[in-house]
Amino acid sequence: MAVPAPTGDDVRQRRAIDLEELVVWTIRTQKADRDRVSLHAVELAAAVAIRRDHRPTGSFDSPGGWGVDSCIRVAEIGLAGTRVDGGGQIRGVSPRLHPDAEAVMAAIDQAFGSLKGWRRLILDQAREGGRPCWDLRRQRFVPVRNTAPQGGGRRHVVVSEWETVPPLSAVARRMIARGVGILDSRGRRKFQQAEPGFTYRTLDDGSRQVVVRWSAVELSPSDAEIREAREDYAAWHAGMMRVLGAVMDLPLRDYRVTGFAAPATPWVSEKDI
Repeated sequence: MAVPAPTGDDVRQRRAIDLEELVVWTIRTQKADRDRVSLHAVELAAAVAIRRDHRPTGSFDSPGGWGVDSCIRVAEIGLAGTRVDGGGQIRGVSPRLHPDAEAVMAAIDQAFGSLKGWRRLILDQAREGGRPCWDLRRQRFVPVRNTAPQGGGRRHVVVSEWETVPPLSAVARRMIARGVGILDSRGRRKFQQAEPGFTYRTLDDGSRQVVVRWSAVELSPSDAEIREAREDYAAWHAGMMRVLGAVMDLPLRDYRVTGFAAPATPWVSEKDI
């Protein structure tokens, strides 16, 4: 929809707004991305042609004209130069789409063209009302969750292996060398053959081994998760910069875009530069 170029007074009266807030308002509040979702492909083509000031060839009911009733309505609305109240709200589409939202949505479509994935990222974040989360908190070690179908009833992965320990005779010699008695007042050894709760085995060479168990740990969030989150944010930021280039010179009626304040790499502090 063509909007007259604003005068100096109009510029002063328009609300200054950051691009991020403007895009969120356009998509989340105005739902401009859902405009025309109920149109058939033929109807959509008719609407696009009318918005470009094209006119149908022939009369509305002739072979060269619009051959569908709803297309006739679209054409008539376009030729009339106004919106016609044709009923209630359709599929969540606002019955009174703000002209600034319509202009911003058209700029977004123009900015990305065939880059559907990039466009989808911008729209998805706008619907959520924010930007991609790049800060996944400080990394810390956490137990590895047990995802095996039959994990023995354990919630986390438990790792075990045999570890060689000194023979009891060697333990006794070390105690004696330090002046520590190996017998109690009743003549019994102070250390047991095998400590309760531990599994021991004796090899052919006389050495002993004990089963040592521990919970496997991993970093959370992982390096891959952090890298993916930052890549998503970087892609969003680059896409918003494309939108900024398409929106900055738009003659909006009620808003004036001041720029795009979101940092490009918020995970890099000034002291790291």
